[in-house]
Amino acid sequence: MQYAGGIGFMSAGFGYEVSPTYQPVLFVGYLSESFGGSQNRVLSVSVKNSFYLSRQPLLKYFRPYAGLSINWGNTNNTFRSLPEYYPDEYYFQNKVHSAPFVGGELYVNLKPNKQIKGMGVYAELSALDAYLLEAIRTQYVKPHMALTLALGLTVYIN
Repeated sequence: MQYAGGIGFMSAGFGYEVSPTYQPVLFVGYLSESFGGSQNRVLSVSVKNSFYLSRQPLLKYFRPYAGLSINWGNTNNTFRSLPEYYPDEYYFQNKVHSAPFVGGELYVNLKPNKQIKGMGVYAELSALDAYLLEAIRTQYVKPHMALTLALGLTVYIN
């Protein structure tokens, strides 16, 4: 489960530990029309590729990680290719984004439990590619404005 972070107000997902350092997760997120003054309902799908920076938790509980997610948003004001009424190269598509992220998870091992291997609470900073680009090339978007914070809970099952 994840709160915020560019995948919707709330999102849920499932993943698989491919190795001790790589974990892909598929998330589906939702943002309602009424939350935060938005005029649109947004359904998002994201594939998050997390790479843990150490094989074992640091200080017994902390697992730092970084990665890249590919986010797809679906609403009435997103488009995969530029509509004809916009000048060429005026905007770029806003339906699919890449989003680098960095974060850390407080992980608790629950070995005696046969169904649940462990649990983690995490926080991460991410930025959508379009916001990063605008933060680099314009003065209008400041670097801190491109960042989003996500909070989440992970349950590791056997």
